[in-house]
Amino acid sequence: MEKTRPDTRDIKRRTTRTPQPREPSGQQLVVATKLHIPAPRDNRVARPSLVARLAEARARLIVVSAPAGAGKTTLLASWHAAPDRSREFAWLSLDERDNDPVCFWHGVLAALRTVEPEFGRGVDAAVRAPGADMIELAMPMLVNALTPLGDRTVLVLDDYHEITNVDIHRAVAFVIDHLPESSQLAVATRSDPPFGLARLRAQAGLLELRGSDLRLSDIEAAALLNDSMSLALQTHQVRSLQERTEGWAAGLQLVGLSLDRHPDPQAFIDAFAGDDRQVTDYLMSEVLDRQDPATRRFLLCTSILERLSGPLCDAVLETEGSAHRLVAIERANLFLVPLDGRRVWYRYHHLFRDLLANELHMAEAQQLDELHRRAARWHLENGFVAAAIHHAAAAGDFEQTAELIAAHWLTYINRGELQTVQAWIRNLPDRLARTDPRIGLAWAWMLLLLGRPSEVEAAVTAAERGVAGKPMRDGSSSVQSNAATLRAPAHLMLGDVGLAVRNAALADELEPDRAGPWRPMVANVRGMAAYWSGAADEAVNAFQESISQVHLPACRIHALSYLATISAEDADHEEAQRLAEATLRLAGEHDLVEHWVTIMAHYATGEIARSRGDLDAARSATERGLGIARRGGLRLDTVYGLLALTRIATMTGDRIQARDLLARAERQLAVCPDPGILRERVEREQGMSPRRAAHARSLADDLSDRELDVLRLLPTRLSLREIASELYVSPNTVKTHVRHVYEKLRVSTRTEAVTRARELHLL
Repeated sequence: MEKTRPDTRDIKRRTTRTPQPREPSGQQLVVATKLHIPAPRDNRVARPSLVARLAEARARLIVVSAPAGAGKTTLLASWHAAPDRSREFAWLSLDERDNDPVCFWHGVLAALRTVEPEFGRGVDAAVRAPGADMIELAMPMLVNALTPLGDRTVLVLDDYHEITNVDIHRAVAFVIDHLPESSQLAVATRSDPPFGLARLRAQAGLLELRGSDLRLSDIEAAALLNDSMSLALQTHQVRSLQERTEGWAAGLQLVGLSLDRHPDPQAFIDAFAGDDRQVTDYLMSEVLDRQDPATRRFLLCTSILERLSGPLCDAVLETEGSAHRLVAIERANLFLVPLDGRRVWYRYHHLFRDLLANELHMAEAQQLDELHRRAARWHLENGFVAAAIHHAAAAGDFEQTAELIAAHWLTYINRGELQTVQAWIRNLPDRLARTDPRIGLAWAWMLLLLGRPSEVEAAVTAAERGVAGKPMRDGSSSVQSNAATLRAPAHLMLGDVGLAVRNAALADELEPDRAGPWRPMVANVRGMAAYWSGAADEAVNAFQESISQVHLPACRIHALSYLATISAEDADHEEAQRLAEATLRLAGEHDLVEHWVTIMAHYATGEIARSRGDLDAARSATERGLGIARRGGLRLDTVYGLLALTRIATMTGDRIQARDLLARAERQLAVCPDPGILRERVEREQGMSPRRAAHARSLADDLSDRELDVLRLLPTRLSLREIASELYVSPNTVKTHVRHVYEKLRVSTRTEAVTRARELHLL
């Protein structure tokens, strides 16, 4: 009885639209507070000359570099608030969690979309593309998106000193070098960023404002102390304080708070020494001592928080009325900065928070862990997962931290925030990271998505040696099922179809619940393994199962992509086109157009175009898929794309290019331990006779895995001793393998072995 392939048309309704993935609760609120442009207080000290320098600047980069409390943020906010400004402002306040490149650039895009809501819609996918170099893919797209914006758009990156990631520095430097004339980047930082400032100075592309520029003059100090703070100090008193603080804005404000209602202002001024950190420590105690006990405790205990709101502070302090207290603290000029226009979210001035935290450690250190636990609990209940993990770790509650990572790593990795998860795991104690298999598996999945499949097996094996028994929090049913589901795509990336098939079957056996949250991934790996092994009917069944569940968009897109290719190979071009279009549409909705889940859809699109004779379109679509495949290190997908381009080149009559493409496919195939259906397809393109191909396959089967490893290194310039080192075996073992290779190939020299192996397409 003839076997009938399952029909993909019954999934048409389900592939037209998929709901947008929801951000974790609280994520959008965090972003919104980071985009808020601080509104300068009405009683602030005006800095018209500095604002004028900013307004007149034509430099690509503006660096405001000065110590904490110098007034960097206030100055840039004053520039934004200037009535005669002619620029649009996009603002992003940074913190240490923005060292994840995906977080950083998504923040930049969100900031720019406050100026132009549709800004750079395609850039999100490029930022999330696994294995991609930001400078090669995302940054050119970002620069191109900046070009049509209106004149003089300023992107402000506040607190840039929080960024330590070298890759982010490189990408920002690229953007600076290619900024259109209509755009400027303004950076507020405590230390100079590594952007090649000397070169920008020489090119007149840099405006620098430093601590000396931001120091308050006698007149400005008087405006702060007498006008803003209503202290009624005499001229010589103001001058004395200005000199002793060297015009440091935060220091003068602390002085003003200390002097407020002081019984003897002159005695205070006479006793005030004014030397660096001792100044802040002294003034801090003065300021805190003047607060009522409830306010003092509030200030100290809430200094553990990066962002404050009434309900959050209530939870941390186990009290009520914190929202009203925050308003009162802001009115008292106690360094509280609103993060939205409704005065719901705040943060402390960074310097003030540092000082409060130091005082908290000295005065109430025994309460720290409990305060962090309460903060972790509130953040988790309200959907702020990253903050919950931060506070759980700060409380020393690493068991809870591990539970949170185990429950949420998959969500963050699916968003492309790999370095966020990496930082979480690295902050765990070594004993916990080594013994909790769930953490080990999360690390292994991250290696896979970073395009490092050769490291996955060791990581999975280490995870399996961990102490099992804790419930899986990521949706998988067990460590074993998770490991098998991971090993299958890792082996496919390395070109080992046989091992992928075995692991996919094991995953299928260990995850039998068709409604389970992990099942779409299992169905996908089963489908991919089946496809590359030549079992297309089985692959279609598996991919249809994956598509039936919509809660994992990447799995759904991947399955549709393969179904499009299978239909194209069956010459069902109408169905292939429908599926390919559905794939790429869904990928666009989920910012995954640069992800490897779309590769086969591009290949299907190329095959459809080739079938109708549109070779330019065929080449373009195929090269798009091949670029993604090579970027992600997917060996099988790369060979597939090279073979498709070979056929296109042959149809155009370009035999030289076709021969070169085929040679590249052969070289890629040679490093695949078991390339499945691709070996026969390469042989077909080579025009090899069935008898010769069978002989070559027989020889390949006759050679052991280790002998094949040695054979693949014989064309190199490595000595036998160096080959032994490369393979982690002894020189004598390599000599034995070489002798066996010579015997089986019927040759007597290394050169003859290489020539013979190439003739038989073993290399």
